[in-house]
Order: sequence, then C-alpha cells, then structure tokens
Amino acid sequence: MAIKKGRRKFFIIGGIALLVILLIVANFTRSSEKSFKVKTAKAQRGRIVSLVNATGKVRPRTEVKISANVSGEIVHMPVVEGQRVAKGDLLAQIDARTYEAQLRSAAAGYEAAKANLAYDEAAAREAALTYNRVKALFEKGLTSQQEYDAAETRHQTAQASLESAKARLEQARAAVDQARESLSYTKITSPIDGYITNLPTEVGEIVMGSLNYQASVIMVISDLSVIEIEVEVDETDIANVELNQPVKIELDAFPDTVFAGRVSQIGNTAQVTGLGTQDQVTNFLVKILVTDTVPNIKPGMTATCDITTDERRDVIKVPIGAVVLRDEELLKKGQKAGAGDTGSAGPTPLAAAVTDSAATDTVGADSDEKKKPLEGVFVVRDGRARFVRVTTGIADQQNIEIVSGLQPGDVVIVGPFRTLRELEDGNKVEIEPEGKSGGPSET
Repeated sequence: MAIKKGRRKFFIIGGIALLVILLIVANFTRSSEKSFKVKTAKAQRGRIVSLVNATGKVRPRTEVKISANVSGEIVHMPVVEGQRVAKGDLLAQIDARTYEAQLRSAAAGYEAAKANLAYDEAAAREAALTYNRVKALFEKGLTSQQEYDAAETRHQTAQASLESAKARLEQARAAVDQARESLSYTKITSPIDGYITNLPTEVGEIVMGSLNYQASVIMVISDLSVIEIEVEVDETDIANVELNQPVKIELDAFPDTVFAGRVSQIGNTAQVTGLGTQDQVTNFLVKILVTDTVPNIKPGMTATCDITTDERRDVIKVPIGAVVLRDEELLKKGQKAGAGDTGSAGPTPLAAAVTDSAATDTVGADSDEKKKPLEGVFVVRDGRARFVRVTTGIADQQNIEIVSGLQPGDVVIVGPFRTLRELEDGNKVEIEPEGKSGGPSET
C-alpha cells in the first residue's frame, strides 16, 4: 500500500515537473519568435479627392504673331511692349517708296494698255469695213480671189490683235491691283484687340515679307481677356482627365493664392521626350481655362495645377502605404504554418475569410494562367499581423479608398516600408511609438 502511494506521488511529481519543463520550453520558444516593430493607423471615414498634378505655363487663348507681308525697312513704330491696342490700330510702317514706285509703274502700264486697246479697236473696225466691201464686190464678181483672201486675213489679224490688247489690259489692271495691295502691306495694323506681349524688332530693322521669304515676326499681340494654362499630363494619368473638370491653380507669382479653372482641351498627340532612352517620358498636352480674374497675369508665368478627377464622401480610407500585394499561394502556406505554431491564436475571422474568398475566386481557373497578386492590408489582431484582402477605389496624395474588406477603427500597418515588404500573415508585431522606426527584432 505504501508502495502504491509512493508510485502515485512519484507520478504526480513527475507530471508536474514535465508540465513545468513544457511550459519553460514553450515560453522559450515564444520568446525567441521574431517580432516586427511597426507603425499603424486606423481606418476611418472621410472624404477623398483624386487629383492629377501638373505644371505648365500661362498662355493667352488668342495669341497672334504679327509678320510683314512685304520686305523692307521699318521706318515708324508707334507702339511699345505691354501697350494695349485695338483692332485696326497702326503697329508699324515699312518704307513704302519702292512700293509707291511699283504702283506708279503699274498704273502707267495700265494706261499704255488702254491706249493700245483703243488703237487695236480702231484697226479692227477698219479691217472689218474693208473686208465687208471686198466681200460684196467678190460676190458680184468685181474683184479677184486674191484681194478677197487678203482682206479676210487682215480682218482676222485685226480681231486677234484686239483680243490680245484686251488681255494685256486685264494684265495691266491686275498689276495695278497687286502693286496697290503691296503698298497697303507697308502699313501693319492690329488684327485683334489685345496687348503687345512681345516686341523683338525696332525702327530701322529690315524685315522679310511672307510673300517671298520666311516671314519675320515683328511683334506678338495677345488677348489677355481669356487666359489658359498649358500643362503636360503623364500618360498614366491622362485617362482620368476629362473636359470641364475643376482645377485649382497656383501661380509662382502669387504665392499663397489659389485660383479656379477648368479643363478646356485635351490633346490627342503624345509629347515624347528622351525617345529611345531610359529617360523616355510620354505626356499629353492639356489646356486649362482660368475662370477667376487674375490681375497683372502675364504670359509665360509658371503655374501648378491640381485637376480634380474624382471625389468621394463618407468612405473608408487608409494611408496609401498600408496597401500591399501578396502572392496567393505563399499567403496560404503562411496561414497554414501560423495555424500550427505553438501558442499561436490562429487566423482571425478576417484572415480566414480572405483564404475562403481567394479559394472561391480561383475555382475553375486555368492552372497554367498566371495568378495575379492579392491586394490587401495587414491588420493588427492580438499582437499579430493578419493579411486582409481589400478592394480599393480612388486615392488622393495621402489616402486611398477601401471599398470592401475593412471597417472604421481597424488598425492597419502602414510602415516602415522595409518591414511591410518582409511582413507575412501571422507575424508577431509590436506597435512602435510615433517618431521611431525599426525592423524585425528578437524578443
């Protein structure tokens, strides 16, 4: 009896000792598990405005480059840069002496052509009368065939000369019109109401006319009543830009001031720089109409524009950095391993839902088809990181919309970036205080 009691006591003591040893081993195993120091944020409801940012230059909607139609020396210029001009105002006077002489010469040629026409008309009348008399005598047999033929030939020649004289008169008239028009081109007037925004020429300079040469730009007149900003939008953003979308405009010349505008034109031709190199960039030209009145705005000013492409209110949002991509197969393996760890709490309901959802999505899929990574966030649950698959919407510069997968108040891991790259479902995490950063540590 005493022996049985001794054995029972031995087994009890041995069992207690074994349990203590197991607890020590388990505690040691737990203490050696890698822990990640992470930064977190809470999912919350709010407003998200999706923006496309672009930088460009101020341009007037209407900008006219004034060139000369005729060549010559500028002898008079009654305007200065920045001056306001009205349509029809004199801008510059080109030396007109050569063109006045050409007009006088053309006019004299016209008068000579008129005189020649009068002479040919008289000769034609005389030839016609002679022909008619000879014809009448020939029909009565009173003259010879030779005389009749000669009279007919003179008549035809006189008619031909008359037609030629008429043509020369028209040619002379056209020369007069051309000379008069060339003379009129020596006075350059404004085609629009506006301001002189560029004046690269001065009195005394020789300009080349567009009628015979590549035209010289004498000045530029801009209608500053309608101002646009030309910006280049990256090809990754241009699909989201539409006509009449609102725009916030900041001009370097007017700091701390925001002006309103709207998208007025979207280019269809790509603007490619660095073609064929690693620095190749493809942009599209977008014009933004400034709807606010901006005093003293000047063409060429630098502007920064935020185009509002979409807006959502009362949506769940998290910092953009919280959203990560994970391979589905690796995620499943990690969840299974996490479920079998000693002391592990196993996948949370959210993580389990992700696994079920992923499995449902891949049923019947072609095994050879490359699977896309899952988009999700890591949520902190009981001191561990749990991968939760999410559906995202629009984003602004800091936050991204979560359409499904999270609830307001869920704590998501937002960094550090290196830690998020290494983090796996089920890893132990430690939320670090604000202002500190870190990676995996041994605890």
